[in-house]
Amino acid sequence: MPDTNLATISAERPKKIKRMTSKTQRMIGTIILWIIMLLLTIMVIYPLLFVLSTSFKEYAEFLDKPFSLSLKHPENYVKAWVDGHFSVYFFNSVLVTGTTVIAKVFMSALVAYCIAVLKIRGYKAVIVVIMSTMFFTGEITGIPTFLLVRELHLLDSIWALILPGLLSPAGLGALLGMGYAKKIPRELHEAALLDGAGVLGIFWYLDLRLMIPMLTFIAIQTFTSSWSDFFWPLITITTNESAKTLPLGLINFQSQNNSNYGVLCAGLCIMTVPIILLYCFLSKYFIEGVAAGAVKG
Repeated sequence: MPDTNLATISAERPKKIKRMTSKTQRMIGTIILWIIMLLLTIMVIYPLLFVLSTSFKEYAEFLDKPFSLSLKHPENYVKAWVDGHFSVYFFNSVLVTGTTVIAKVFMSALVAYCIAVLKIRGYKAVIVVIMSTMFFTGEITGIPTFLLVRELHLLDSIWALILPGLLSPAGLGALLGMGYAKKIPRELHEAALLDGAGVLGIFWYLDLRLMIPMLTFIAIQTFTSSWSDFFWPLITITTNESAKTLPLGLINFQSQNNSNYGVLCAGLCIMTVPIILLYCFLSKYFIEGVAAGAVKG
């Protein structure tokens, strides 16, 4: 009996050592992963905190203590908002970005509904056309769009920024929307038809609401690209200050306040904060929209 127990113990000892070694390796891997994530987080957050802190400093204070935290001069935001005409630039950015987001989201949902749910005649050809638009960047379509805007006599006006956003293709949104719409049970559509709902009613009251996570992702993507767009306003808005958006106005503001870092960083914060807040409040829908829209039902 003692020999049997010794044999059992000696046979189990390597297994325990192996389990302990595997557990230790997992713990070390987790610690290394957390350290890497912490370093990456610091690398991302520190520049934002630096700009935010600088926006509350005067020029002399910035030269004396550039890396210190400060909240002494909130009037820098008043100077940027009033003297730098950021109130006008902000309103124009909200107007252009808002109309672009609404148009892109609505068109994405409508195209996805027509193809994935209604299966309109020739929908396969429509899918090919939609996917082909994803290969054309803004640099490729910039010249013909500029010529169109010039022929319509819209240059140097706010409509030169709104119209291309309204007419731009919704390739990515339609593609993700089709994958999302296919996951909606057919029984819901049949029940809505039995209740007397029409085709547009089903789209507006049923499918559009069920596609909110995917549409939120499209809205965030469109908002980010439209809000920070600099190239198109640069070539279409030349002299009209009342039609400039934040990115273009910020460049003019920088040339006028090149050495006033506090006011300049205040302008940067005014332009950046809406994007950060959008991601903070809608990050859940952002991840859910990517995961759900990318899976074919």
